Parts: sequence; C-alpha cells; structure tokens
Amino acid sequence: MMYKKIILLMLFGLLAGCATTPLPGTQQNKSASRVPPESRAGAHSRYQAPEITAYRGPVTPGYAKPQPGRAVQALMKRAEAQRRDGQLVAAASSLERAIRIEPKNAVLWNHLAHVRFDQKQYELAASLAAKSKAFTGQDQELRDDNDYLINSVRTGN
Repeated sequence: MMYKKIILLMLFGLLAGCATTPLPGTQQNKSASRVPPESRAGAHSRYQAPEITAYRGPVTPGYAKPQPGRAVQALMKRAEAQRRDGQLVAAASSLERAIRIEPKNAVLWNHLAHVRFDQKQYELAASLAAKSKAFTGQDQELRDDNDYLINSVRTGN
C-alpha cells in the first residue's frame, strides 16, 4: 500500500513538472506579446519595417538586339574579309560555322544569303534571306535588306 502512495506522488510530481514547462516556440512573458514589435525593438534597432511599393514594369524594353558571342564575332569578321577578297567559298564556310554556334542569329543568315547571291546561287540566297527574316524580330533595317534580296531574286536583278 505504501508503494502505491509513493508511486502516485511521483506520478503527480512528474505531471506537475510537465505542466509548468513551456512548449518550444511559445512565449513565456505574455505581457511582452501585447507590446508592438516596434516598441520592443527600440529607436536604435538595426531592423526596419518593410517598405511596400507598387509593382513597376521591367526597366529594359521587351526587345533587345542580342550581341553575338566572341567566337561568332571573330567568324563574322573573317567572313567579311574573305568576301572582300573574293573568297566566297571560304566566307560561306565561316558563316556556316558561325550559324552552327548561333542558329537563331538573323544577321548570320543574312550575310550568308549575300554570299550565296554573290555566288549566283539565287534561289538559295532567297531561301536564306527568308530564314533570316524569320529571326529578325523588330530590326526593320535587316528586314528591309532581306526583302531586297528576295525581291532581287524574284525580279532577276
């Protein structure tokens, strides 16, 4: 009988200890929770309240002309020099290599169309100009040059 009393007292003692232990993440001082966070932090707090601003659209315009990579720029310069020197096959090869690097570069397709036009491969030149035109975006000058090539092939000039 005595053991039962001792066990009951120990059990009540354990339960009483658990009841006074705060759970993790709870506040012990309830009066501190009633004070706004600005007042608790003090005037010299390093944390400031977040500033909420209205949404602003992107700073850059929706269309930006992409700059080709360094390898493509070098190949374009080489192709221009080869075309000036009359090495049209080498110029076409350089441009085709650049196109393998940047297949959606409209300027490369346009330059290749001009080389093929100089080689008197007119149908191929018109086809390449049309491909360039598909990638031009809003570049009106390049679009006009492609149209000029296509019209030159159609009219036989």
